[in-house]
Amino acid sequence: MDKQTVRIIQFTIISILIFVSFVGGILGIILLIPLILAILFGFFMKSWYFFWNILFIDIILLTISFTLETLNFKIADIFGKYFKEHEENKKIFEEYENWYYDWYQKEYEKYERARQEQENQQGYGTHYSTEDIIEKFEQNLKILELDSYNELSLQAIKKAHRTKAKEFHPDKNPGKDTTADMQRINAAKEYLDANLEYYLSKKIKS
Repeated sequence: MDKQTVRIIQFTIISILIFVSFVGGILGIILLIPLILAILFGFFMKSWYFFWNILFIDIILLTISFTLETLNFKIADIFGKYFKEHEENKKIFEEYENWYYDWYQKEYEKYERARQEQENQQGYGTHYSTEDIIEKFEQNLKILELDSYNELSLQAIKKAHRTKAKEFHPDKNPGKDTTADMQRINAAKEYLDANLEYYLSKKIKS
């Protein structure tokens, strides 16, 4: 028997069980109303015949509903073993783990490459010496017209950059292309911001 036919049989059996279980549960709940009425009847008429009969039927319906619900899970488990769903789920989980590990490794490697490139751009690469970094830093200070002997801070760099940006603003330079000048002072500010702490630490030591 092929798997598709077995799946159809599984679906049919489980659908019937769910339907019968649902109907039995609903009827069992509905019978609670006549059960309450039977209790009142028993108190006033001193006869408990209806009460015991309705209670008996109600218990049978609820028991059938509960039994079918339990049987539904058992059948699903039996068919699951037949289709080896446990092995399939384990395989899917292992494939997901492998995929996640590969994805994580690629993302980590991408992050490391980006970090290394950033460090190289900021002058922390192994091919830059301390002297090179200090020299380049002081060159960029001159671009923003900052003095290395004055107190340097991010705020001072920001203020100097703003002053130079106003100097090369298009409104103050009609008919003149100042794009290259703006790019130069922006690059200078970026380099100074990134390397300020390193520069100050080396200057203190020297």
